[in-house]
Amino acid sequence: MDRMVIILLAVLFSALSICNVSGYFIVVDASAEECFFDRVSAGTKMSLTFEVAEGGFLDIDVTVRIV
Repeated sequence: MDRMVIILLAVLFSALSICNVSGYFIVVDASAEECFFDRVSAGTKMSLTFEVAEGGFLDIDVTVRIV
């Protein structure tokens, strides 16, 4: 069983090393609006993950626009 876990981890890390990953750490003040953009090629798969660490009801509104 341990050998299988090691093989799965090796495959996972190999796959991650092929991917192009970027991230941002930002602070948004209460009631403030921030705008960020990034250019990507058509057909590129993207995901958006965020975490509110403190303030308000620990929520934030997010809008994604295709321009």
